[in-house]
Amino acid sequence: MHSFGRDYSPNGEVASIFRTELARDNPNAIEFVDASLEMARFDGEENEKPLLDFLRAVFEEQMPDLVVPIGSPAVMFCRRHRSTLFPHSPMLLLDAEKRRVEMMKDDPDVVSVGPDVNINYLAGNIFEVLPKTRHIYVAQDASPIGRFWTTVMKREWDAAYSNRATFHWMNDQSLKQMRSTVSALPPDSVVLVGMMMRDAAGVPLVEETGLDAMHESANAPVFSFNDLQLGRGTLGGRLVPQKRVAVEGAKVAMKLLAGVPPSSLPWQHFPLGAPVYDARELKRWGISESALPAGSTVLFRKPGLWETHRSSFLIFVGVIALQTGMIAMLLAARKRAREMHADFTLAADSGNIGLWSRKPGVDELEGSAKWRTIFGLPDSGSVTFEDVLARVHPEDKSMLRSAIELAARDGGAFSLEHRVVHPDGSVRWVSSHGHVHAFGDRQKLEIRGASRDVTERRRATQEAEQRREELAHLSRVATLGALSGSLAHELNQPLGIILSNAQAARHVLACDQPEPEEMCELREMIADIISEDRRAGDVIARMRTLLRRGEVSLQPLDVHQQLQEVVQLTRSDLIGRGVKVDFQLAEDVPPVMSDRVQFQQVLLNLITNAADAMVANPPGERSITLTTCQDGDEVRIDVKDAGTGIEGEPESLFKAFHTTKEHGMGLGLSISRALVTAHGGRLWATRNHDRGATFHITLAATKGVT
Repeated sequence: MHSFGRDYSPNGEVASIFRTELARDNPNAIEFVDASLEMARFDGEENEKPLLDFLRAVFEEQMPDLVVPIGSPAVMFCRRHRSTLFPHSPMLLLDAEKRRVEMMKDDPDVVSVGPDVNINYLAGNIFEVLPKTRHIYVAQDASPIGRFWTTVMKREWDAAYSNRATFHWMNDQSLKQMRSTVSALPPDSVVLVGMMMRDAAGVPLVEETGLDAMHESANAPVFSFNDLQLGRGTLGGRLVPQKRVAVEGAKVAMKLLAGVPPSSLPWQHFPLGAPVYDARELKRWGISESALPAGSTVLFRKPGLWETHRSSFLIFVGVIALQTGMIAMLLAARKRAREMHADFTLAADSGNIGLWSRKPGVDELEGSAKWRTIFGLPDSGSVTFEDVLARVHPEDKSMLRSAIELAARDGGAFSLEHRVVHPDGSVRWVSSHGHVHAFGDRQKLEIRGASRDVTERRRATQEAEQRREELAHLSRVATLGALSGSLAHELNQPLGIILSNAQAARHVLACDQPEPEEMCELREMIADIISEDRRAGDVIARMRTLLRRGEVSLQPLDVHQQLQEVVQLTRSDLIGRGVKVDFQLAEDVPPVMSDRVQFQQVLLNLITNAADAMVANPPGERSITLTTCQDGDEVRIDVKDAGTGIEGEPESLFKAFHTTKEHGMGLGLSISRALVTAHGGRLWATRNHDRGATFHITLAATKGVT
């Protein structure tokens, strides 16, 4: 549950790190469901009704295993509505400041991981480095939580620092006005950037828009509050450890998902971290590292020329001293190497591939011009591994770093696709491949790799997936439309029974003093009404599930349960056609990983096709046999009919717009095969020895998933 949306900093970065850590380290598959209060755009509890309706609909049938509100507004929302939304689900309060969650400390189903902020230190960071500061311009937004913290800061800072500096609050300014203000600050001024979700004009400030604008425009040093903002133009100091909050929160979430009760886990609230600073900002504003507090850490230093090239220089001198007589041969070899490198680079550029390498013992990467273009790097100048990571999308950084570290540890290859954010804000998908070579005692590693921009391929794949889902949805709607008559009959039966029992009950209740026998009959009538109401509700629920559109959600599915539900949905239609269904289900068949709606769509299509194939059969000779078995590491489902069989090649049935029905679209089997293939399975057809045809589905059996 996001307080401001996934794109708003810093809670958005905390959520990204939390999801990455939890998904990477948890042994089982996790389905994340996101919701947002969008407090940056809409204020007031009166705007919560659409979100409440959405959450009630999503969790109508199954409660979440864990609820994670991120930030104080989300915590307050969950506290207000927990009894109606998630009464029995454990709750992890993430990234909410300690004083904002104290009122929930007595709840045994709640645990909290967040910061414990010393408000005075946030301003004290400035005086530790710049003791002569006289003006502090505070860029804080106008959202409800922004106004709350502004009130707290004014109260505490006026009491602690009113004799040292004047605080200028910019809450009532738009971002444009703030930029104008900080561009012409008087001497001995600084800018302190707090929470910036939207400006006074109501414009949302996603990601780090506000911080970036202050850094770009200010004519004085910029300070901020949290460690995730260091490296984006802030000087530093004792910062809120939000990265640590996200990582430790993921560890607590793993314990909760494993069944550990929240009441047995301690509440963790971390104080501000040790002082840390950005070397680039210190240099920009002429601040000596000797002026920093004791124990400070300085990041983002660029190595000097000697440190960068020392190993190469020593090796070069040794080679010259030992091999003077081989200069001519060496020059010829180098010339040939340059030619080969040029040819290889030309071939790579032609294939839109960027080449890069990292030599042993140095942090600097060398790469082709195409590689720099792919990552949005400058055309010239040194590039370090951290420079490259800075271009990688925040949600993909840990994945890329882990892949390279694993390859470095094992001396092997790595391959993955990740996103890259260019300076203009555009996001590109990149496929990176590389290999790590170890030398000597494995302390020196050489990495060579190639990267390719696959954005267009990913976009085409996503568009194809979207079109396939749209076709699948249309196919489901068409199938249910064809079954509408039988479904209406399926609903009329329980409704008729409910009506007749209700009328009979009213007749019994019309008597002043019903006999004991009549009271027993009345109880039976009420029990019948309840049973038939549930029967009608089950029919509606199955129809609504198949008509729903949404993202594909892979989960372990019980094959036998899915078969029973689809047959139950088509029961009236099959009875009306005189079709008998026989089950031959093997025992101990493991679940398969698939999307429930799409899996049922495939089964529904095959069963209705089988019934259509037997229309010309005499009554009593219309039967469908559903068989399941485990075949090695796969589960197989067979749908066998006694119909007219297959004319021509069985594979022709799966071609788009191929149909044997008078009013068919010719898309059902084509879509069904596409859905099964997308889930890693196979769908094919064979002729029966006697009569009819059999359609076979195989899907990989899950292991260790319940």
